[in-house]
Amino acid sequence: MVAGNKLIFAWMLVVATLPVCAACAREAEQPPATQPAPAPTPAPSTPQTQPEMKPATKPELQPDPKPEAKKNSNPAPATTTPAPADPWPAPANAALPTLNFKLSGKTFKLEKAMEDQIRFGGLSGRKDVAVDGGMIFVFKNPQPLSFVMRDCPIPIDIIYVDATGRITAMYNMTPEPPRAADEQPIPNDRYPKWAWTNDKYEARLKKYPSRFAAVIAIELKANTLNIDGSNKDGIALKVGDKLELDMAALRQQAK
Repeated sequence: MVAGNKLIFAWMLVVATLPVCAACAREAEQPPATQPAPAPTPAPSTPQTQPEMKPATKPELQPDPKPEAKKNSNPAPATTTPAPADPWPAPANAALPTLNFKLSGKTFKLEKAMEDQIRFGGLSGRKDVAVDGGMIFVFKNPQPLSFVMRDCPIPIDIIYVDATGRITAMYNMTPEPPRAADEQPIPNDRYPKWAWTNDKYEARLKKYPSRFAAVIAIELKANTLNIDGSNKDGIALKVGDKLELDMAALRQQAK
């Protein structure tokens, strides 16, 4: 039967084609040796983990603990060391009336110390004496005198004169160290303040005596005199020389 034969033929055709189809499937999986094998597709590589890039942390703004310092950003000026305190007291005497005194042709203007308080203070505390200046101490009665450099910061030349106007002694007086804390004047109700003393201080002061009774002492700027060759440019005097002084009038003014 044609129909039956066609069916048989169709079935045979299907059976005959099955192996070929299977071979085609294998060939697709295993290519023939004559053709170069395609390069194996590399497995997708796992991307290398990159370090996480974080933005720089912005510093946290802290409140200014000292806002006042911010207002004045300029550095404070360097502090200067205060000058040490002056160890010397203020001058004991202000400027006094003067008299003109001639010595070897040179005229000096000497401040007059005619009473106890002024004589006691003398040139104490003075930091300078004029080249043509100085002080004359006049006592009413002749007596042994002994001067000291009490609170005197500068050197002084001194001349002692007796009642006849003649020189009894001369000295170049040099400053003493300033008073220590335990050498300050000690209050004493029996004396006025200007006369307060301290025995410890007074005991260490060098004495410059008149040698003989005197009524006048003259203090001049240091190196004014040439005493025993101490200053070749100074005024040369010697003990026994008579000075140009009105002794009677000066003694009358003394108190």
